Amino acid sequence: MDAGDAPPDCRVHPSVLYLLGTLLLTSCSTALLCAAIMTEHWEHVGWERAALAARANASGTRLQWLLDEKVAKIEDGSRRNGGGTFLVPMNGGIWTMCVSLDEEELSMLVRAGFPMQPACTNYLASSDYEEPRADWQHRMQNLSISCALVCLIVLGSAALVGTFGVCKHQISAVLVTGVMYLLAGTFALFTLMIIHFKRIQRVSTRGSPTGDDTGDGVIGPRAPAMALLSAREFSTSWSLDLGWGGVALATMTSLLWILLSKIMRYNPISSMLL
Repeated sequence: MDAGDAPPDCRVHPSVLYLLGTLLLTSCSTALLCAAIMTEHWEHVGWERAALAARANASGTRLQWLLDEKVAKIEDGSRRNGGGTFLVPMNGGIWTMCVSLDEEELSMLVRAGFPMQPACTNYLASSDYEEPRADWQHRMQNLSISCALVCLIVLGSAALVGTFGVCKHQISAVLVTGVMYLLAGTFALFTLMIIHFKRIQRVSTRGSPTGDDTGDGVIGPRAPAMALLSAREFSTSWSLDLGWGGVALATMTSLLWILLSKIMRYNPISSMLL
C-alpha cells in the first residue's frame, strides 16, 4: 500500500446504529406481546386443600383424593361405575381454559371415571357447549378476547408497514408504524386491565354463594360442587408478566419509530448506508 493511500473508513453512521436498535427493540416487543397473548398461563385455578376439606365436612360431602392430592373427586353412590364430579387444577389463557395435568395423569383419571373430553376449552371455537358464566364474566371475557385479537392484527399490520417504510424510504410509513405500535400497546393494556379487574372481582366475591359461580376447576356435574366453590384459589401467572413487559417495550418502540421518521427527514437511510 502506498504511503499516500488513506486507510478505509470502517466507521458506522450513528443513524444506522439507531435503525438497528429500533428494529431489535421492535422484534423484542412484538415477540413479547405475541407470546403473552398466545400462551395459556394468564390465570391459574387451584384448590386450597384445608379449606376444601373443611367445606366438604361442613356440607357432608365425601371427597376422594387422587394423583397425590392434586385432584379431588366428589364421591357419589349413584356414580360408582363412572362419571362423577372432579375438582382439578386449571390454567387459562385469554380464550382458553386447560386442565393442568399431563397426558399420563389424565389417562389415570379416566380409569377413575374422569369424563373423556378435550383437555382445553376454546372460547373462540364454535361449539354447542356453553359454560355457565355470569353476565359480567361473559362481557369481560369477550372484551378481553376482542382487545387481544385487535392487538395481534395491529402488530401484523405494523410489521408490513414498517418493512415497507424502511425498504422504500417512506417517512410517512415509518411514522405510521410508530403510531400503530402505540395503538397495539394500548389494546394490550386494555387486555391486561380487564384480566386484572376480573381477578379483583373474583377475590372480592370469594366465599359468596352467588359471587363467582363459574365452572372453572370443576369437571362434571356442578351441582355437587356448589358448596365447595369458595375453596378455589385464582392466581395470575407468567403470561401476564410477559404482557406488561410487552406493553412497556411497545411504548418505547413507538417512540423510537416516531423519532426515526424525524431522523429520516433530514438524513435519509440511503445516505446512511453509503
